[in-house]
Amino acid sequence: MKKIYFNGNIITVDKNESVFEAILIEDDKIKAVGNDEEILALEKDIEKIDLEKKTVLPGFIDPHGHIVAMPQTLMIVMLGDVNSKEELLERLRKELKENPVEEGKWLIGFGYDNSKFEGGLHPTKFDLDTVSKDIPISISHASGHLAAVNSKALELYGYSGDDYIVPEGGVVRTVSPDLKEANGVLEENAILDSEKKKIIPSPGFEDVLKSVVKAQKLYASLGITTTQDASVEESNHYNDILETCAKNNMLFLDIVGLATQPSTKNLMKNEKTPKREYFNHYKLGGGKTCLDGSPQGFTAWLSKPYYVVPDGRTADYCGYGTQSDEVLTSYFVDCIEMNIQVNVHTNGDEACDQFLRCYEKAVEITGHGRELRPVMVHCQALRYDQLDRVKALNAIPTFFNDHVRFWGDLHYNKVFGPERAQNISPIGWALEKDIKFTLHQDSPVKVPNQILAIHNAVNRKTESGRVLGEHQRISVMEAIKAVTINGAYQYFEENTKGSLEVGKLADMIIVDKNPLEIPVEELETIKVLETIKEGKQIFAI
Repeated sequence: MKKIYFNGNIITVDKNESVFEAILIEDDKIKAVGNDEEILALEKDIEKIDLEKKTVLPGFIDPHGHIVAMPQTLMIVMLGDVNSKEELLERLRKELKENPVEEGKWLIGFGYDNSKFEGGLHPTKFDLDTVSKDIPISISHASGHLAAVNSKALELYGYSGDDYIVPEGGVVRTVSPDLKEANGVLEENAILDSEKKKIIPSPGFEDVLKSVVKAQKLYASLGITTTQDASVEESNHYNDILETCAKNNMLFLDIVGLATQPSTKNLMKNEKTPKREYFNHYKLGGGKTCLDGSPQGFTAWLSKPYYVVPDGRTADYCGYGTQSDEVLTSYFVDCIEMNIQVNVHTNGDEACDQFLRCYEKAVEITGHGRELRPVMVHCQALRYDQLDRVKALNAIPTFFNDHVRFWGDLHYNKVFGPERAQNISPIGWALEKDIKFTLHQDSPVKVPNQILAIHNAVNRKTESGRVLGEHQRISVMEAIKAVTINGAYQYFEENTKGSLEVGKLADMIIVDKNPLEIPVEELETIKVLETIKEGKQIFAI
């Protein structure tokens, strides 16, 4: 099957940053790009599509997210837009009334942001018990690194009374510093430990398979043709889910799985599991580990104290790490010896430093590892003085730069303060150092909207309109590269996707405005009209 798209603006994202008028595709690949006259002359009797001056971009590449969890959040109570604890509790009560919870199930909510609440206080078990004391309730913070639960949930988690054990790297907040009675707010491994994750019943296998298809449709509507699940572990069976989807031809996006510590070794040694090559659009591409929490949750590991220290913390509170150097270095050595890339959650600058020293040590021990392009995930507080070490390791920072938009005011006022907040997600510095970087939204923390990522990288404005880090702004073309060709490089796929060049896959999107020509303040208004994956339309308005 051959097609010519002509009379458009084909932004190729090739090394010359070429913009052409027409593109010829055959089956799943690009056969030619150029001006209308030359491309139309190549083939006479084939389908020709007039773009009517619309713009074509390479398909967007999502370099970090959790696609299996994304549709599951669509099945629970969404709380991202609530502005007070009272509104949150009322929404939970309404959900319970309209959709009664079956016996043995939980009432689950996701996405609350306590920075919007009076005093910035989290809901506690005392608040949630007013919704129900009999049905277990768990609501996740927008960061995904904290949850508020009621008394019944605390009992099921094993945190009731004052004789309980918290997994290493986790925190159970208490009603007062001198008592061990849990107040219902749980941090990090207190909920994210693999054994604790098993406590909340998961949706049925068939339901999850269908929801993955639903999520792909959402992603395709946003122009994404390659995405990721960074939460593949033995206990959640995500690898089984994605392999089953692949075997049953249910995938139409390329999905890269990351096997989390401590499941990495077992899953990556499974000979039936694909590695660098896709099997029906799925591959298990590397390992994943986590070194700290989130700045908006005040659990990111910083080298200097938080600007406004959270209640109950000492004046020198800097957040905290989740594992020792010894354990982390050993994990890196295992990944290097298995010849796999590792993706490392590093929000705070101290977490970034731990990654750097431990990966440097692992390279020293093994004699290699730089060629595996280790990925630093989020990098909110990555410092300028750390960037030369990042480059020396051939590491790729994938920035959650949309923090500037969604939490920039919080970071300015409370988390980092006016000075440090100017340099969160330091994409300008990375560009200055010629370090390849990518942009993501960490779905389901935020919907994976790469057009918004481009807008925020260029404008860097908070929700209040404050410019946060004028010197960290980048050009529109560099922002486009961060969600296309750089994403392909991160996945070792720069020779097959990420730009519209001859021989590469015909992964492309048609949008209604040319991002290189419209005012930068209007970038977020660009709409995806059509998404094409390997020559086949997977979304159209």
